[in-house]
Amino acid sequence: MKNFVFNLSCFFLLCNGSVLCQTGTHEHDGLFIRMLLGAGYAELVEKNVMGSDLKISGTTVPLRFQLGGEFIKNLIAYGEFGFASQTNPEMEWIGQSGSTSDVSVSVGDLGIGITYYLMPINIYFCLSGLYSSVQLEYNNTKSESEIEFDNINGINVMVGKEWWVGAQWALGVALYGYYSDMNVQTSIEGINYEYFTRNYSIGVMFSATYN
Repeated sequence: MKNFVFNLSCFFLLCNGSVLCQTGTHEHDGLFIRMLLGAGYAELVEKNVMGSDLKISGTTVPLRFQLGGEFIKNLIAYGEFGFASQTNPEMEWIGQSGSTSDVSVSVGDLGIGITYYLMPINIYFCLSGLYSSVQLEYNNTKSESEIEFDNINGINVMVGKEWWVGAQWALGVALYGYYSDMNVQTSIEGINYEYFTRNYSIGVMFSATYN
């Protein structure tokens, strides 16, 4: 936890000293706030679950929030957190597959990142390093990991376009790609298990940005 707080603090200290001051119109300066909501496809794979990989795939609904400030001209540094959920996904295990109504997957993360804007066309590129966790519930059995702040285990990339709708506000749309891996713990019939898990997601997100 200390490592994460230190890293996040460094990013904010490196930002422009006038981070709370918006000095221009239709410019990327000062305080930066971006809220994103979208939809996509996600796939989670738990390796070697009782001798076979367990794959869960389907639509996902991601939510992200980024807060930071201008680092250098058109380059934003920020801290962020995100959440994504899957319900009623497809599941494949031991050669059998099908849809199910009693499975849910939740992925959460905290991290730091940067956004660079190509101006004046207002196209941006994002890269974030994340501390991620996942929770899987199936037939009253819960598998979950905890966020470990010792090492970054996730990444999120975005390419987007925004349109100004006010002096400091813009609305936009972006393509995103997400990846994380971690160890997941569960207990089945009183026996504890630990699995290595990979999680992928791609899709579209819509944004509202204040900058």
